[in-house]
Amino acid sequence: MADTASFDFIFEPEKDISRKHLLQGDLLLRTPELKAAIGTAHDYYATAPDYTHFLVLTQSCDLVLRKGKCKSRYVTICAVRPLSLAVDREFERFINPVSGCPIPVGNLENNVLARQFLERVLNNTVDGMFFIPKGSAATVTEHLCAFLPLSVALRAEEHYQTLLGAKVGQVKAIFAAKVGSLASNLYSRIATPDLHEHHEASAVSAYTKLFLKDLGHSSVAWLSPYQRETLTARIDEKLAEAGGAEISEAQAAELLQSLPSEIDAIAARAVAVLSDRGLIANDADAQRKARNFLLNDREIRRLATR
Repeated sequence: MADTASFDFIFEPEKDISRKHLLQGDLLLRTPELKAAIGTAHDYYATAPDYTHFLVLTQSCDLVLRKGKCKSRYVTICAVRPLSLAVDREFERFINPVSGCPIPVGNLENNVLARQFLERVLNNTVDGMFFIPKGSAATVTEHLCAFLPLSVALRAEEHYQTLLGAKVGQVKAIFAAKVGSLASNLYSRIATPDLHEHHEASAVSAYTKLFLKDLGHSSVAWLSPYQRETLTARIDEKLAEAGGAEISEAQAAELLQSLPSEIDAIAARAVAVLSDRGLIANDADAQRKARNFLLNDREIRRLATR
């Protein structure tokens, strides 16, 4: 199975990182020296606990040192924060809590939208954001995200060496171009390669599964309207039995696990009606066969999922 800590195609390996120059897309650790430099321009970025790293936005051609100086008077960097913060905000659109249920619940039709958002993050096609995978540098122990609008400019003459000393990662050239495109708000798009262009389908599938789990997609119970209605009724029953006390997460997980799908409910109801009317034998084996026949009928499944 793919390991999310090493499955990276955006950043250069440690041995290929340039230590002589800053480059567009360089990942910087908020060292004590960098923290002091940023504090002169923006104290919040220097002290907020979530701002552990920064990303260089200034073009590489303006950062090359010539006789100890670079062309640009300022080096612009943007804030890097945990990706989970951006995902949590986005998922607020998709989560629709069930009263009394401690496990997050979302409408089934939003499952695809939530997954598509995370896959766009994974392939760096979300405007204003740049994905930094876990393991991109030794200091990156969780998935991060550069928020390009949250930028600060530091005087190159005073702070270049401090910035260079804080460098812990370097994006590959094509992704540096993507950073430049996003930062410049260009209408043209840089065609950066997707994950599947670098790895076999099985590896991409395994990595994507872990990525979705890391970012909370798998922790949400994506329910159809019928399942949501059934869950609500069963939670109400549990609460009534417990005298109004909240159900535990384990109890909620058990209820979610037992929820039937629409096709299961339709098949069970059809078998019950046919059995009551004497149209099928009233024995377990006959009812099981009838239920399986209904569950495996392609047209019934199509109608049940419309």
